[in-house]
Amino acid sequence: MTSTTQDSRTAKTLRMLLTQFTAYVALIVAALFAVTFPGSSTPLVPFVVAAVILVLLAAYWPFRGTMLDRVVTVVFGALSLAFTLFPFPAGEVPPQLANEQNLYSWALSAGFLLVALVVFSFGRQMARANRTHLIRALSHAVTSGVAAISVAGWCFLPELGELVTRGTTAGIVTIVILVALAAALAAASVLWVRDADPDPEIRQPWAGTGVLTTMLMGAPVAAATLLLAGMIN
Repeated sequence: MTSTTQDSRTAKTLRMLLTQFTAYVALIVAALFAVTFPGSSTPLVPFVVAAVILVLLAAYWPFRGTMLDRVVTVVFGALSLAFTLFPFPAGEVPPQLANEQNLYSWALSAGFLLVALVVFSFGRQMARANRTHLIRALSHAVTSGVAAISVAGWCFLPELGELVTRGTTAGIVTIVILVALAAALAAASVLWVRDADPDPEIRQPWAGTGVLTTMLMGAPVAAATLLLAGMIN
């Protein structure tokens, strides 16, 4: 019995890592497509892939929670994605980021959404009549919300690729750091899927853990693009 359980956990972990890797590949291919075939509609390709990944998180929910938790997560993610297309009022953009106005605007909107997420999540938990598992529920709500907001950062991967191809040392260091972060998150996700306690009615919650990790990497991608643009431009 113990051996069977261990084999099952190993299989789930491997499938989760494969899901994670597939999500990374899809986002990178989408960015390459947007760069290789520039046009009025190609920037939407990374947007669509990011949106699909957001939906997958809601479908394969890796946490304990209600349908409302998933709806709230999707709403925050959808707002974040929308701000990549419809810029948030950002005021004056720093001169060195003049070519990255959309990214700068999205970064401000993401900060606003993160604050709103924390306030909403805390208020919702305080409003519960039965506050059992309060810390767990709050951490799950914030984690899923942060991932949903962060996934929009992948929409700026084409810009990061363009900056990196200039061949600067800063660009190379940026890629190394991002790969290291992705590897660290992959290692952490192995622990997450091993210790997870998802809703038993959710099928294949390990898939949700896989895309969750990929979504979280969207924030470092956007931050790296912003910092690199400020250094190079």
